[in-house]
Amino acid sequence: MPTTPQKAAYNILSNHRYHVAIDGLEHAAFNEVSGLQIETETMDFVEGGVNDRVLRLPVRSKMGNITLKRGVVSGQQLLEWYLSVVNGYLDARNVTIIVYHPNGNVLVRFELLQAYPVKWSGPQFAGSGDAVAVETLELAHAGFLQISR
Repeated sequence: MPTTPQKAAYNILSNHRYHVAIDGLEHAAFNEVSGLQIETETMDFVEGGVNDRVLRLPVRSKMGNITLKRGVVSGQQLLEWYLSVVNGYLDARNVTIIVYHPNGNVLVRFELLQAYPVKWSGPQFAGSGDAVAVETLELAHAGFLQISR
């Protein structure tokens, strides 16, 4: 049965309706999430007698770091989480990114496994500016699961 354009458009993910939940953090609303990626290294393999091509074989895959950005709020939970890692305590937590359809239904969930902060950037201040102060948290993780409805 062919898919109509209206039906196909229903399955397209919108990039502005999402929620991020981090185990143990109550106030973690983010205005930007980036870096959800997997990259696979390859090895070139030259096969004897085959002179018209080089085989490219997968070697290993690695997960990219996730970057979370948000306006600075009064709570310091993200910075405290990162400082615990800086002080030698590996506080790995699961992180869930939920993407919603405009009608409110969950379209897809990404479950980041054993995530922990590896970089924190505080806001930039300027006496002549009026932009929102933003903090950035970069997370390493052991992989992710994509769970569709």
